[in-house]
Amino acid sequence: MIENYKGWDITLNCDDEYYLKGGISKSFYNQNKKWVGVHLNGEKIYGSSLKEIRHIIDYPCLYKK
Repeated sequence: MIENYKGWDITLNCDDEYYLKGGISKSFYNQNKKWVGVHLNGEKIYGSSLKEIRHIIDYPCLYKK
């Protein structure tokens, strides 16, 4: 976990074992899902930066679900 922000655990999504071993090339990795936020109720949101994840948490009505 990188940070807990308003009840959301925010982490880097690309640090899984398969990615680190070179199973996925960086050109094929989806940059829009680089960061993941997981709420206490299990809801997940994805974003390309920590700033974007915080913005989605602060202003959920601006983003499609």
